[in-house]
Amino acid sequence: MFRSRWLIVAPALLASIFSFIPSASAEPAPGLFTSYYTIDVVPPVMSDSEYPLCGSEVENNINRSYDGEPYLDCTGDLFMVHMTGFITIPEHNTIEFWLASDDGGRISIGGNEWGNWGDQGCSWMESGQIDISAGSQPLDLWMYENGGSTCVMLAWNINGQGFEIVPDGAFTTNGESTTTTTSTTTTSTTTTTTTIPQTTTTIPQTTTTIPQTTTSSTTTTTSSTTTSSTTTTSTTSTTTTQPPPPETVPPPPTTMPAPPETNPEPPPTLPAVLQPLFPPIPDTMPEPPATIPTIPLPPDTMPLPPDTMPPPPDTLPEAPQAPETSEPAEDAPLPPISDEAVVEALADIEQATPAEVKAIVTELLAFALTTDQAVSVASEAAVLEVLTNAEAEQVFEQVAVEELSTEQAVELVAAVQEAPSSVRKAFEAVLNLFQGFADDYVMTNQTVPIKTRRALIALSAVFLVSAPAPIRRNTR
Repeated sequence: MFRSRWLIVAPALLASIFSFIPSASAEPAPGLFTSYYTIDVVPPVMSDSEYPLCGSEVENNINRSYDGEPYLDCTGDLFMVHMTGFITIPEHNTIEFWLASDDGGRISIGGNEWGNWGDQGCSWMESGQIDISAGSQPLDLWMYENGGSTCVMLAWNINGQGFEIVPDGAFTTNGESTTTTTSTTTTSTTTTTTTIPQTTTTIPQTTTTIPQTTTSSTTTTTSSTTTSSTTTTSTTSTTTTQPPPPETVPPPPTTMPAPPETNPEPPPTLPAVLQPLFPPIPDTMPEPPATIPTIPLPPDTMPLPPDTMPPPPDTLPEAPQAPETSEPAEDAPLPPISDEAVVEALADIEQATPAEVKAIVTELLAFALTTDQAVSVASEAAVLEVLTNAEAEQVFEQVAVEELSTEQAVELVAAVQEAPSSVRKAFEAVLNLFQGFADDYVMTNQTVPIKTRRALIALSAVFLVSAPAPIRRNTR
């Protein structure tokens, strides 16, 4: 019986002991898991298994320059970086991001992905405004370095207040944890058995046997569970903590299509069917024949001419010699052309066929153009469609930027912006686009205009001066 009482009390004691054990929860850890790989192909495959691992650590932010700072066994060039973790998005009405990388970089935040997986300088790539909820969102970033300088930076613009580098406190290696608590009630039952022993009574001549009688009584004691603000009886609390996320986020698809490198070039050659508008200027005068042909003598059987005919001359007159000054000097300047002739040549250029436009361009490039004339030529879409890279350079070399009016600059930039890539590359190579006349122009393989790039360069310079040097937080 003494043992039975302990069985009744034990569950209640165990419940009271476990009720004082605090529940556990996994707090988010700061930083991003980062792996470094040595690569031998550019652009590399975004994969955690394709290339040898040369280092790994937890980075505290995305504001890095690896110039002259190879990590562990990694090389100064030809390496790839993979960052995974979570970013805490604040409450917002609008939000957009900028990612800068040198060379290629791509990032995914909460399923929104953007970037350029190709060689480039330290250029900003815009996400545009994205639809994303506040709170912890998964982040996956890839970046590779081919050669030269390096960078990888992430900035955000919340509610249109301006771009700033995402602070260290926004990054965690795991998301926010979830705690689930369940209650278990234990019921104990005790059974008591009473046995009446066999009894035998003997009477002379008579024997009466009282059969064995067993009476079993069962007493059931059930402990109740009461939930209130003051007392809990026979309750065992079990805390289940959601396991932390894996150390690495599953990698994105191992391959992605590379963006097109160049726009299609215009047709290489066109038939010349249009008569020149202006008399051609020959490079050289025709040379006289090396020998003077000899006129054959008449056959012997021909009748002699009458006596009254004058005898033929003994020698033929010499062919006229080309004047010594007919061949222009190699560095002789091109002749000028009048404004009226240029206007007349371009008057119906939009209705001309490509072959006719090509012929007009060839004639115009035989003259020295003024800045006004060169802008008129370069502002015609039909002309830009047929220009080769060399012809485009010849046109832009005759544009003096300091002589451009505001209207001319706007017209020239708008026309070149829609031109084939070979013409745009000539425009970018010949003219200094940072003199202020082409602030709205978007350069080849860029996504933002020049004025925005200038602002970003200034912003990066401020960050590099004001921000402390990045500190690696290693566990080594």
